[in-house]
Amino acid sequence: LMLRYSPFVLLIASSLFSLSCADDTVVQTGSIEVQWDRSAIDVFKAAQTFSVITADLVDPPLDLDENEMAFNDMVNGLIIEAMQKEPVCLTLVPPGDTAEDPPDLWAANGLARTTEGGYYYQCVGGWVWGFFGWFWDSCAFWRPTYVEWDVGSMLIPVLPPPAEGEDPARIFNGLAQSVIATGQDAEAKVRFAVDAIFQQWPDPRTCTTP
Repeated sequence: LMLRYSPFVLLIASSLFSLSCADDTVVQTGSIEVQWDRSAIDVFKAAQTFSVITADLVDPPLDLDENEMAFNDMVNGLIIEAMQKEPVCLTLVPPGDTAEDPPDLWAANGLARTTEGGYYYQCVGGWVWGFFGWFWDSCAFWRPTYVEWDVGSMLIPVLPPPAEGEDPARIFNGLAQSVIATGQDAEAKVRFAVDAIFQQWPDPRTCTTP
């Protein structure tokens, strides 16, 4: 069964590659970007079910430590919540049941952490010569100071099941980036980002209760 999901390794790898190419230097406190394939609108409209790619569905297994696995599971849980409510309104196929009941769409997540750096300029006081002689200026010159910060990136791709022998085609991509250790705690930031990404779903629906 594991070999059946081998193409999703390409999806995870390409997700992480996309994160490595993201322009993190422009991130201040956070940003969210969503892109989707407009030629695939019929796929969005026809979809009724979805599932998430978990570590045990790919071969070879993802190389994640205990903390990374827990964070990945948390993100998948938030994706499941978001895709079952408005405006997505799809029905979850539990990952363990997908061999017998293939979903219309798969969702995954790729996570990355990078360190960026830059200069900020601090106002420094000093004595300045002027018309009346020397005087003290509280902002006589600007002193450049180099600082570094960690940026967390999360990519959420959604795709239909790839045909045998074909690479996965991501038809929906949500990218969230944030400076780590600023603002809310990590789970609150991720929840906000996941919800904001799926609020831009291409085929908005109103969920109906059976």
